[in-house]
Amino acid sequence: MSEWETASTARVTPPARPRKLAKVPFVELADGRLQGVVSSGSDIERVYVSSVATGTFAYACSTNNNRPCGGARGGYCNHIRALITEAVLQYGPDRVARYLRLDPADDGEEPTAPGITAALTATRPQPDGSKAAASVFSRFLRHLAYLELAPATAPSPEMHWFPPTRATTPAPPAGAGPEDPESALLGAPVPGLDDALDAVGALDRALVGGLLRPAPAQAADLQVFAAALAASPLAARTTEAAEKAAAGAAGEDHFTALAAARTALLGSVHDALTVRGEELTGRTHEADPEPVPAAPQPANLLVAARSWLCDLARTGWRNLDHDVVAGAAPVVSAMLPEPSLRRLATLLDGLATELAASCPGSALERVPERRWGDLWSRAMLLTVPGAAGAAPAGTVTGRLLPLGIDLHEHATATQAQVHAVLEPADGSAPRLVRAGVSVPKPDTVVGAGVWQLLRPHLSLLGAVGEGRAMDVTDMPVTAEGDLVWSEEHARDGEPADAFATARVALPTATTAATAPLDRHPARIAEPVFLEGYESHRDDDTGTLTFTVAGHRLVVDTDRVPAAGPLTPEAVAASHACIGLLRWDAGRFRLQPLAVETTVRKKPVAVHAGAWAGGTSDKAGLKAEKAATDAVTVLRERAGRLLRK
Repeated sequence: MSEWETASTARVTPPARPRKLAKVPFVELADGRLQGVVSSGSDIERVYVSSVATGTFAYACSTNNNRPCGGARGGYCNHIRALITEAVLQYGPDRVARYLRLDPADDGEEPTAPGITAALTATRPQPDGSKAAASVFSRFLRHLAYLELAPATAPSPEMHWFPPTRATTPAPPAGAGPEDPESALLGAPVPGLDDALDAVGALDRALVGGLLRPAPAQAADLQVFAAALAASPLAARTTEAAEKAAAGAAGEDHFTALAAARTALLGSVHDALTVRGEELTGRTHEADPEPVPAAPQPANLLVAARSWLCDLARTGWRNLDHDVVAGAAPVVSAMLPEPSLRRLATLLDGLATELAASCPGSALERVPERRWGDLWSRAMLLTVPGAAGAAPAGTVTGRLLPLGIDLHEHATATQAQVHAVLEPADGSAPRLVRAGVSVPKPDTVVGAGVWQLLRPHLSLLGAVGEGRAMDVTDMPVTAEGDLVWSEEHARDGEPADAFATARVALPTATTAATAPLDRHPARIAEPVFLEGYESHRDDDTGTLTFTVAGHRLVVDTDRVPAAGPLTPEAVAASHACIGLLRWDAGRFRLQPLAVETTVRKKPVAVHAGAWAGGTSDKAGLKAEKAATDAVTVLRERAGRLLRK
């Protein structure tokens, strides 16, 4: 398989582009239609629900109370034309044309909104008799409801699978890059790692075609997967589940057993890679904590989520259609307001969004097997009552010294996670901790616009931007080292330079153990500090590497967010870097959080999260203004429609 197919954090669909929402507050590619809501030009209280069907280009336009649009008699009205124009702005012309199954232009040029509209109308489309206005308007109300949901400061580990809107161009073709550049730096291949990943890949291949009527090749892959667990305590359950799945008779318990076995295999990979990382950093991990009981969860919603995930496994990625994917929407809508289910709801929403954008599965050129296998198996296990955990295990008091911000983002959620060193007040050894906040969001709020949604709920973001410490007193903390942030337990501290912290405090800091469910290679994010390296960019692939003491390490510039002043160019020109050591698609990589570079013969620090607390940067101000305008329009609509 290609590197993209084996990557847990592969980008499947590009993020939406920011646009003005006053005329068309909602547009999406879903349910086999380009559909959305268009404001009336004459009555602020009225909106029109418009749509164009994929393939047939059949159209519909009516008010939200089902009164037909007078302009849509015999062809596309102005509302539909506006919808197409805004869809092109939001998703790009190629994606819109491809989704509608519109043949590309003969001249090979990129389609435009007027060109797409002309091509659609030239087919003389007929009115759509499906009466989809009610369901589209319902989806619009759900879209508005994201702004009504409360933020969460409990950790959401699954967001690590969703990198931020990037500040760089798309990555080079799968498989490109220097051959095994990190091997000399991080040691010889890990014994047993390839065997474990091959077994995981066997289950992932079986899921591609679906397990309703497995083909002989899928049955063989299931046998390979079960054989890899033969010497483990999970052997009997895994073998039974694999046999049932191979016969097309797997039930919910069998799918859960397969997901658990897959997670256990990747957990062993995580542990082996963590040991390799410890050899590099010299940092020790604390002993495994005692399990902490999780908060009670509504059982009916967990059952509903598990049922949908089992339907996905039976269907398979290659057989996806809009009807199957749409089954997630009511489950997610019911889960999001429930704090104990927010973690699972956010994961399901991100997965369903990717699947919907990839329908029909039969048309996919390639399938992100590892990524969708990860998201499916994690979601399956999170439907087991009590699996999420993450309840605070105690409190900490001391000085918090931020290192940098790691931003995560998918279409309807974003999370900012601050990595920091905690100096305990009792004089014990410093320890690495994380503190974060996550919020649901509309898909049109991207890039630097997400800060305005996150900023009011975590003062630590401002501290990072201003370069100061924070003093915490009796701050709740989980056994995995995640602070469950509460403003009443924090106050502003003295100025603190992140690079001074990285040079002095980071080398002696200890790291908390990882919860069993979170032991996955994609969750490895070990803070490190490098300086005195040489940087090199491959002319053919664009891959950036740092050479340290004669050894090379790939720099993951694909995870440099557009929501800050840090750029791949600044990383390449730097001489010191605070970053996260990560592992994905078979290799270690360095994700930059901040760099020191030289500007006019003076050292300058550039942080990926520098705009978190506010900015005077022109690009940052422009992005935030666009997001502010978008949120204002949506909140105005929410006030009129959700609170009636």
